[in-house]
Amino acid sequence: MITNRQGALLASIIENFIRTAEPVSSKLLEKSGFFGLSSATIRSEMNDLEELGFLAHLYTSSGRIPTDMAYRYYVDNIVSEKQEMKNEKQEKEIKTAIVGAGDDPREINRIVAQTLSDLSENLVITNIIDEDEFFKVGLSSLFEMPEFREFDRMFRLTSFFDEFDSLFNQIEKEFFIDDIKVFIGRENPVRNIRDETIMFARYNLPQNLTGSLTLVGPTRMDYAKNLGLIKYVTHELNKLSKTV
Repeated sequence: MITNRQGALLASIIENFIRTAEPVSSKLLEKSGFFGLSSATIRSEMNDLEELGFLAHLYTSSGRIPTDMAYRYYVDNIVSEKQEMKNEKQEKEIKTAIVGAGDDPREINRIVAQTLSDLSENLVITNIIDEDEFFKVGLSSLFEMPEFREFDRMFRLTSFFDEFDSLFNQIEKEFFIDDIKVFIGRENPVRNIRDETIMFARYNLPQNLTGSLTLVGPTRMDYAKNLGLIKYVTHELNKLSKTV
């Protein structure tokens, strides 16, 4: 187990990396005033975190990047304590979009996919469970990210996008349950995209239907923001289904 200071340091490294996509150095953290510690002390703590498997060292840089293990710690311990990021402007946009869709389950799914993809800048797929109509939005947004400059990675993501309709039948019963499921990197049950993070959720729709939501992005995604968005969307949809 890591110390509280190491946990705070890890969170700072992850949040810097999420923002910049650049390896994080001890000098950068010292300049930010992290705990008032010297660069040497921070570097020592970073070395310990690397030995524990939370950080990786790129040979092209003196900085460190988070591993899948680091992101898992962050989601389970840091994000859960923050209770996800709340943004009133984004929540209002979601609520307005859902209300504007009326009580048509398919229109709701279309609007949810578009709105959530716009806000998260990730790939979002929605559908009605036991039906074959999928709304997929945001693939082009992912291709603008530095992670997808690699052709092989871009190809794997495109294959996942194209094959998701048939794949859904294999994963629906296991992963689309009441709680939001988060699979990070190598945890991912979908082999084609084991360099990415995938989130699964389900929700109620009018006409006694059940919807599913899949969000896909790089492991360097904004977990607090995305989990907050998904929780708010599913809460609003579950509330709506009780009134129509």
